[in-house]
Amino acid sequence: MQLHPEFVKRMEEELGAQAPAFFSSYEEKSQIGLRMSARKGFIPDFDRVPWCPLGYYVPDDLRMGKDPLHAAGAYYLQEPSAMAPAEALGIQPGMRVLDLCAAPGGKSTQLADRLQGRGLLVANEIHTGRARILLENVERMGIPNAVVLNESPERLAKHFGPWFDAVLVDAPCSGEGMFRRDPAAIAQWTPESPRRCHERQAEILESAALCLRGGGTMVYSTCTFNRVENEHTIERFLARHPEFHLDGSLQLPGIPCKDGMAHLYPHQLSGEGHFLARLIKNGDDERELLTFRPQKPDPRWVKFAAESLSTLDYVGFYTQGEWLYTLPDNMPELTGLHVLRAGVQLGRLAAGRLEPAHALALAVAPQCVSLRFDVNDEEALRYLHGETLSGHGAGWGLVTYKSLPLGWGKCSDGQVKNHYPKGLRWKTTQNSEWSIHMDAEFTKTY
Repeated sequence: MQLHPEFVKRMEEELGAQAPAFFSSYEEKSQIGLRMSARKGFIPDFDRVPWCPLGYYVPDDLRMGKDPLHAAGAYYLQEPSAMAPAEALGIQPGMRVLDLCAAPGGKSTQLADRLQGRGLLVANEIHTGRARILLENVERMGIPNAVVLNESPERLAKHFGPWFDAVLVDAPCSGEGMFRRDPAAIAQWTPESPRRCHERQAEILESAALCLRGGGTMVYSTCTFNRVENEHTIERFLARHPEFHLDGSLQLPGIPCKDGMAHLYPHQLSGEGHFLARLIKNGDDERELLTFRPQKPDPRWVKFAAESLSTLDYVGFYTQGEWLYTLPDNMPELTGLHVLRAGVQLGRLAAGRLEPAHALALAVAPQCVSLRFDVNDEEALRYLHGETLSGHGAGWGLVTYKSLPLGWGKCSDGQVKNHYPKGLRWKTTQNSEWSIHMDAEFTKTY
């Protein structure tokens, strides 16, 4: 692995006697991790990630992205060190949480697990393509109380003001911490990269500060090593914002923390490079926002629910075009913002009927659906490939694998018509292997 001489020189100066061990870590394999979904209950028999209760290390010989449980949202493939910032935020159920730079969704779905379905998660991504990947992952993990936005930090600060209890800023960075895992990041890096990223990070933090209420918590994180993007960015922010202070009580199991900050180095733990800082906002300023007024349930939804669902407690609804959604509780008014999704997409409204959405299949508890088709390994692969299955019953039913939902099927005459979305279907390669879009956490660089 050919590292830039300027990077090597700087790390030797910063790490001193630890530098040889640091550079030796580049000869080792990058560690793969996954984080199980608290909603789905899948527990792998793997070694645990010390700083994340739901995090596990994946053995080298396993390809967890090609398991139907991945499609069911049982877990999220995530680099182990990337699990630390969301844990550091200290989320409790009922909070209002903003993930300001959220794609592809690893940290957002982790924050949602901490909320346990209560409170509100606003996950934002400024880049449209990555925002859609973020939405796909939020839906795959079956999160009911999330809003996915495609906005600039500046517009969010203007709209929300000091409303959130907690804000995560996983800032775009030069990606030095991902060199071992992603060699392309090495080619993109130049000696000017840290300074260029630092300026954008400072801008994002200004917006984040405006979104946090008094007494709230903010975590700033990067996947890079240099002090310019890390300590210097924090120092610059604190000089401009005396209402903030570093939280010296920060502690994370297995990670050295000092003065409210933590460096994660690959030679010191089993993971890639990361930095994080936890800050507290003093004062009591907090904005009151108007709450979105939901619509009454559409008769077509009422009919579908009576025929296909045994129990369900969705109460707030709204329509967007031909689609029906259920709202998170106490969702604020979002007029003027580019909203990709708020709450759960329930289904498409057609003439006299509702066709259930894939997002509903992944969000609903299987026991709430009247008709279920539990499939084995071979049938699960066939379903994800788009094939028709055999089954008994009539009407819409949930295709489940190991008691977890994969998607909808519609049964008649002994056959279950496949309603797994065409854009998500697994494809067969020339050597007959199953392929799937992998959505592990990626480096955020400029």
